[in-house]
Amino acid sequence: MPRWFGSSGIRGSFQDINPEFAMNLGKAVGKVFIKKEFSFIASDIRATSNLLKSSFLSGFSSESGSIVDIGLAPTPVLSFISHYKRTLGIMLTASHNPPSNNGFKLFLDGGECSEKIELQVEKILENNLNSPMSNKDRLSGWKDTGVISHASNNDFIDKYLSFLLNYFKINIKNQKIVLDCANNVPNLVSPFALKNIGKFDLITINNELDSSFPGRPSEPSAVNLQILKERVIEENAYLGIAHDGDGDRFAIIDEKGDFVNSTALISCFVDHLDYSDPNQNKIILTSDCTKQAKEIAEKRGGTVIISGIGKNKEYFDDRSILFLAEPNKLIFPELGRWIDGLFPVLKLLELSEGEPISKFIAEYDYRKILRKAFKITTEDQLRTKNLIKELPHIWSEKINEISNIDGIKLYFKDDTSVLIRFSGTEPKIKFYIESSSRRKNENKLDEIIKKFEFHDQGKDC
Repeated sequence: MPRWFGSSGIRGSFQDINPEFAMNLGKAVGKVFIKKEFSFIASDIRATSNLLKSSFLSGFSSESGSIVDIGLAPTPVLSFISHYKRTLGIMLTASHNPPSNNGFKLFLDGGECSEKIELQVEKILENNLNSPMSNKDRLSGWKDTGVISHASNNDFIDKYLSFLLNYFKINIKNQKIVLDCANNVPNLVSPFALKNIGKFDLITINNELDSSFPGRPSEPSAVNLQILKERVIEENAYLGIAHDGDGDRFAIIDEKGDFVNSTALISCFVDHLDYSDPNQNKIILTSDCTKQAKEIAEKRGGTVIISGIGKNKEYFDDRSILFLAEPNKLIFPELGRWIDGLFPVLKLLELSEGEPISKFIAEYDYRKILRKAFKITTEDQLRTKNLIKELPHIWSEKINEISNIDGIKLYFKDDTSVLIRFSGTEPKIKFYIESSSRRKNENKLDEIIKKFEFHDQGKDC
């Protein structure tokens, strides 16, 4: 298992992800990806991005790596460039983490790099971090250093937008949409797409770039989107759209001001895929998706594979895949191999054809899911891990089935299931409870809180 790379790149506080770390990471990435063509790098608006980027570029170019810095851009734009240039892309972002955090994501030919590549980078990175920087034989000769160049982000953003605008045909007119870009780089793309793809009255909130994220926390969870919910109702809007900090995730608020469950959106998209090609009918769903999505895909003729959270990237090279889904992280191979927070929004608008979102999505929301995260200290981790191991024995009379694909997932005889796993990016333990009703989920959560001796109700995740 990688030490630095989590389920979605490297993330951490400035104490850990500092200039020295960034330079050593740059050297490691440069050594793994020795190639003639230029790589590309971009960042979101975080306060430490320029400092860390400069350090990374120094390390990368010292290993003969040539790279183009396009400045500020959402992660999907960087992925798009990596895909169409068939090269390496590096994104500086900590996604939905607090503004004090930052990190790096690596993309190759559009998709996040595999765990195998991440391990290769980590091996060199560990050696760099543990060796003195004065060691001269670790540096390229001055004639072999790479070229660092800069390009405007406008050209690359325009190409990405042009693709999307030509791809979709949206026939909704005279409707209001409220867009929340989280004071970050989605504001460079999403407003322009929505203004040009349909005749919408677009209302924006949190649209000024600000590294302190004053409008709301970056994660587009239900609890963080109260202002958006209220604005949708106030404006009598068709829907509300929210992004995370780097633009690869999204959330939808329906016309009633209600948060649309990401698992319901997955079931909706699964139901509207084209399964006519028998050579491209695989659906990859992570273990925190509801069983409704699986049932729909199989009924439509798809072959479903369940993967671990953050592991969908391991399937990128399989050309028989039609759709990859993790709640809030959707990959449409018809676009490319990356998670995109704008593409599914436009697809939803195209599919709904103006029907109220609450009505359009209702049939895909019969399975309810409750997602809660609890912070745990280093001291609590061992106790928590031991308790998790004991749960199948403690609840043996209540359980029908156990899955260890990702953490542990317990399927209970009362038609509820509980997935328990440690976060790949933060010191948290997460619980994903699924059943046919919210009350069942809440009762199961109360049981879990008592069993694990948590002192609060956790936070939505």
